[in-house]
Amino acid sequence: MKTKLIIFSIAAVCTFCSCESVLEIDPISEITNANYWKDEADAKGYLNGLYSDYRGLTSTTLYGEDRGDAMESGVIGGVSRAHLHELNEEYAYDWRAFYENIHHCNMLLKYTPDIKFNVEAEKNRILAQAYTFRAKAYLALIQMWGDVPLVLEPTEKYDKNSRPYRSSALEVMSRILSDIQSAIDLFPESNIIDKNKISKPAALCLKAEALAWKYTVLKSGNRQDLVDAISALEEVEKCGVTMMEKYPDIFDVTKRKNSEIIFSIYVLKDEFDNMYMSTLSMSAAAGLLTDNIVNKEEIPYSNSTIARHVYAPSAALKALFDPKDNRDTAYIEAVDKTGKVVFTSQNKFKGTKYESDRYYDNDIVVYRLGGVKLLKAELLCYLGGENVQKAIDEMLPTRMRAGIGAYSGPTDQLSVQKEILNERGRELCFELKRWPDLMRAHAAGTIDIYSYVPNLKGKSTPLYFPILRKMIDLNPNLEQTKGY
Repeated sequence: MKTKLIIFSIAAVCTFCSCESVLEIDPISEITNANYWKDEADAKGYLNGLYSDYRGLTSTTLYGEDRGDAMESGVIGGVSRAHLHELNEEYAYDWRAFYENIHHCNMLLKYTPDIKFNVEAEKNRILAQAYTFRAKAYLALIQMWGDVPLVLEPTEKYDKNSRPYRSSALEVMSRILSDIQSAIDLFPESNIIDKNKISKPAALCLKAEALAWKYTVLKSGNRQDLVDAISALEEVEKCGVTMMEKYPDIFDVTKRKNSEIIFSIYVLKDEFDNMYMSTLSMSAAAGLLTDNIVNKEEIPYSNSTIARHVYAPSAALKALFDPKDNRDTAYIEAVDKTGKVVFTSQNKFKGTKYESDRYYDNDIVVYRLGGVKLLKAELLCYLGGENVQKAIDEMLPTRMRAGIGAYSGPTDQLSVQKEILNERGRELCFELKRWPDLMRAHAAGTIDIYSYVPNLKGKSTPLYFPILRKMIDLNPNLEQTKGY
């Protein structure tokens, strides 16, 4: 009951905040030290609310997949402007949800230290998770918008004179890495207690992601960033996770929190609306799932409008798979009696088929061992020299499981970088990794993103989001993203 109350409280804070608070993003909290933050149950309850808030923020393809090459318009259309790369300051995406999440992190970080806990380790674990959440939110912000305001205190009163400027992405990155290190130092244990909660291994995964972005996109030029990122991933590999034998089992709802999972966000029927994968799934209501479809019962469809098929797995994605690659089960083609492909649907997150209908209630996978190994491969390859062969070796576990065997192509650095990008595309499709992967690859010279991504061909669209004009009007200290 306490958890539910806190989740409601956080929602209420976001609903009743001033529309003209700092940045028009940070909520003015109605939860203060005057009426809350009295004991450890308050901090634990608020943290549970933060997880619920983060889950809502995560369950979308907008920030991780829409702008990439793995999806194309589905049967019902209605794809985002981000997917079409047709954004401007009037039609842009609002970053307030991220800053609301950051606000709640800031609340936890401000008030939890003064609360007396029966066991100090419990307090440290809460703080570690809050630091990790804040770092993760800021990493997403700089990946999407580049330079962003850096807000490190909760907004509990309105001050028109405190409107911040956009901080450089490098400055924000410095804070991201500082927060992650604080989390790593605070976690009382090195293992994973609950895979639906942030742990030290999850924080280490985030550290590696951040350093990879710093080295490639932010052009740090510091090889130590690569070394430190690889070291973080090697520490993750020692935490007890192991590769699942069968690829589909990683995502099976009956095998939640399996041996390969490092951190996932739980999704339960009647507890949370459908995960984002419903936008890549077919509904029988679309009228295409007739008896003429010979493999109808193999398709993870819903009878109602729960599935929306806004997006379909793209031709570019399907082209990545070798005929022998068993990971092509991530998508499924509906074939009619003449052999014609009527539509393509995701087949990776099948959800659960209940008596009434199918519900897309797979956990949202944030970090898993297969992704760790392939990020490690990417970073090793950037180091060059003898590390290129080590990078090839790091691809072996995912390739062997997929049934395609060891990589036998060209072994020059650029060729291997391209193959790692392709392998990540095959292994991690629809797991909200593709756009950041493509951005790193573009910055590293692996690809030219403007010729690689179909909807970017022939365009000079900036790779970062614009800021909504109304937000600049509210805060004149904000400068528009370059190129808009």
